Amino acid sequence: MPTFKTNLEIQQNQLLNAVLHKLRDLPPNPVAGQIYYNEGKGLAYLYDGQYWIPWGNSSGGGSGEVRQFVTTILNPTIRSGAIIVRLYEDLVAVRVDAQFSAVNTVYFNIDIRGNVIHSGANITDRPMMATYESNEYTTIDRPFLKKDDWLYLSIASGSGDTGTPIEGETSGITGGTGTEPPAGDGEVIGVLTVILTGTVY
Repeated sequence: MPTFKTNLEIQQNQLLNAVLHKLRDLPPNPVAGQIYYNEGKGLAYLYDGQYWIPWGNSSGGGSGEVRQFVTTILNPTIRSGAIIVRLYEDLVAVRVDAQFSAVNTVYFNIDIRGNVIHSGANITDRPMMATYESNEYTTIDRPFLKKDDWLYLSIASGSGDTGTPIEGETSGITGGTGTEPPAGDGEVIGVLTVILTGTVY
């Protein structure tokens, strides 16, 4: 079998009838951009420089199993939070649904923790929002959740708090610019319900 020790330039021609490298386990010493096909899971993976990420879809069923985790917080303030789950398998976070039981708005974060004590990276770049009418937040910036990660929900703010004023307005305008939640830690009376839905790698 020929071995190439340099890049192969095919000048934008198609690679026909190609098959990904088939393995039962992860390739050793991967580099960013490397792909392979896991025969056991029936799924292709792409290495992003840190993690092996499911690539595309497969009829093998590796990405079709749904997992949901639900948590509630009564009368939330920024001092309150809750562990959603400690994962027992690798997951892709698909969406977060949230609802608040009263006519208020509550802003919250979900972060990925290596252990329950130390905070980690939020799964979204800005706080998510729960309202009485219900809100579905689907733009998840860090969707790849690893086995043994902890998912922790924390309150960022409530609708009765005061935010950064919009340019030209007086201080004390609730809501600020709309890109950040209001500041403060006032209690918001009601029940916050958050559902995180994911699929198995």
